[in-house]
Amino acid sequence: MWREGRWAVADVRDYLELRGDITLAERPFNDVDSLVLSMLAYLDLTGIAPGPGKGTCRLTDACAELIGRSDGDLAPFVRSLATIDERFVFALGASARLGGARLRDYVDVRDGERVMQFAAVTVLLDSGETYVAFRGTDDTLVGWREDFILSFDVTEAQCAAASYLERALEEAGEGGRVRVGGHSKGGNLAAFAAASAPVALSGRIACAYSNDGPGMDRSVMPVSCHEVLADRYRRIIPAYSVVGRLFSDDAPCTIVRSSASGTLQHDPTTWVVGPAGLAEAEGPDPACLVLERAFSAWLSRLAPADRRLLTDELFDALAAGGAVRFEDVLAGPVAAQRVLAALGGVDPRTRDMMLSLVGELASASAQATRDAVARGAADAAADVVRRVAGRLGASGGGRKP
Repeated sequence: MWREGRWAVADVRDYLELRGDITLAERPFNDVDSLVLSMLAYLDLTGIAPGPGKGTCRLTDACAELIGRSDGDLAPFVRSLATIDERFVFALGASARLGGARLRDYVDVRDGERVMQFAAVTVLLDSGETYVAFRGTDDTLVGWREDFILSFDVTEAQCAAASYLERALEEAGEGGRVRVGGHSKGGNLAAFAAASAPVALSGRIACAYSNDGPGMDRSVMPVSCHEVLADRYRRIIPAYSVVGRLFSDDAPCTIVRSSASGTLQHDPTTWVVGPAGLAEAEGPDPACLVLERAFSAWLSRLAPADRRLLTDELFDALAAGGAVRFEDVLAGPVAAQRVLAALGGVDPRTRDMMLSLVGELASASAQATRDAVARGAADAAADVVRRVAGRLGASGGGRKP
C-alpha cells in the first residue's frame, strides 16, 4: 500500500515497484509512464533493441540484457546526466505494466560534422498504442552545441525527429494512436516533431509530452506544438526549471515537486511521484524565474547571426583541446591550455556577448536580493501590525480587526 508518510518523496523507481503490477488495461497510460519511457531513451540499447526494419524485442528482455552487460556498473550505458541506475532498469523490466511492451526502430546517431546528436526508440505498448521516445542531450559537446543552435536555426536532430515520428504515424495505420515524448532536449524534439507532422497524420497523435524540455524560438518555428495539438500537448516542468522555461510558449504547464534543489531538479529521477501520479508543486521557485528573465533579456538583444557566432566560437574553443565530452575539456594541463588559449582568441563581439550574459545574470541576482529584502521588511512590518492589533483587541483598547 502507498503510505503517505513513507512515500512522501517517492520517485519513478518506487512507482514501478509499487504500481508496476497494475496493467494499462486496469489503469490508462499516464504522465509517469511517459516520464519512465522518456528515461528509457537515455539508455544505450545498441545491439539490444532492434534497429529500423530489424524486428522487435520485449522490453523486459532488453532490460535483462542491459543489466547483464553492465555487470553492476550501469553508468557507461547511461547517455545522460540523470542518475538512472540498475534499480530503475530492473523495476522497469519486471513491471507487468510496461515490461511486456516491445521495442523497435532504435537509432543512435552522433555526428560532429553535421552537429547532430539524436537517439530514439519506438515502444509498442500492450494497450495497442505506440510510444515514440526521443533522447535528450547527452554529455557530448556535439549535443550541447546543438542545444545552442535551437536559438537561431532548426537542428539536424529536430529534422530527424520529425521524419522518425512521421514514419511511426504511418506505420500506426488508420485509427492508430501514437504518443511521443522525451525529457530535456528530447521534449523539444517531441514537440517539434508533433508540430511538424503532416496534417493527414497528426490526428493519430494521442499526446505529445515535453518533460522539462525547451520550447522553440518563434523566429525559427513560428507555430508551437500547443497551437497544433491544443490539450493533446503536455508540458511538465519541476518547480525550479531553467531548461524547460527557455523559449516557453503560451502552453499551460504542470509544475511538479522534486526531492532535489536548484538546477538538480532537472534530473527526472528526483521528481516526486504520489499515488495519483506526479506530485504537483505549489508553484515555480522564484529563483528560477530570475534566471529565466535574465536569459530572455540577453537573447532578445542578440540577432540570429550573433547567436550563431557565439555558438560556433564558444564550442570550437571548448573542442580545441580535442575534447569530445565536457569532462574532457579540462582533462589535463595541455587540453586546458589549448581551451583557454582558444577562448582568449575569440571575436571581440563574442567576448562582449559572454560578458553581457554575465552582467545580465549579476543584475538579475542583485535585483532578486533587493526584492527578497523588501519582501522580508514588508512581512516583518505586517507581523508587527498584526501583533499590535492583537494586543489592542485583547485589552479592549481599540476595535478588533
